[in-house]
Amino acid sequence: MSNLVIALAIAFGGYWLLRQFVAAPANQAAKLTRKAGGVALIGVAGFLTMRGNVNAAIPIFVLGLGLLGQSGLFPGGFPWGQKSSGQRSRVATSLLAMELDHDSGRMDGQILAGPLKGRLLSALKEEELKAFHRQCTTVNDQSRALFEAWLDRSKAGWRETWQAGPRGNGGMPSATMSRAEALAVLGLKEGASEEDIRAAHRRLMKEFHPDRGGSDYLAAKINQAKDILL
Repeated sequence: MSNLVIALAIAFGGYWLLRQFVAAPANQAAKLTRKAGGVALIGVAGFLTMRGNVNAAIPIFVLGLGLLGQSGLFPGGFPWGQKSSGQRSRVATSLLAMELDHDSGRMDGQILAGPLKGRLLSALKEEELKAFHRQCTTVNDQSRALFEAWLDRSKAGWRETWQAGPRGNGGMPSATMSRAEALAVLGLKEGASEEDIRAAHRRLMKEFHPDRGGSDYLAAKINQAKDILL
């Protein structure tokens, strides 16, 4: 009876995958084929397990998981590969040090120079924010781009209200970035593995990709940090 149930499950799964394959665009066919192979191998492993052949089932099951991939079983990432709590990303210019808390998604910055030195952006009144914006336009680095990234995230509609004009020229970060700065941007420590780097990059790009309402400047910094570390 158990063998019949497994056979029916495999047949139904195969039929469903076949329909998905036929309906899939050409650029997704290879991915779907790989996932279909993964499901088939997991089904074979289940069949062998029911027959008592566990030793043969285990490697087949592992291979099936590999073909199926992370997204098929754990859309949010493998449980053992989740980010640790307390991670923070840091980006700094001559006027501003910005930090992102990975747990809460909260971004705030501390002013490094000028009349408002030492103050947090979140604690400033609107007139003080405007004054700091004017200060950022006077320096020849990415301070304005970084500050405007925070304003876009925290003060919706500020451009229209302030009549701030076009965005600052901050789409591209500076050409040089040290390894220490790259680690800080991704919220990692020395010794981070390639998997850690790629996972941090994916997580931050979900927050700051321009197509999702993020910042061109911060997205460029995140990409630059990944390239340097890899």
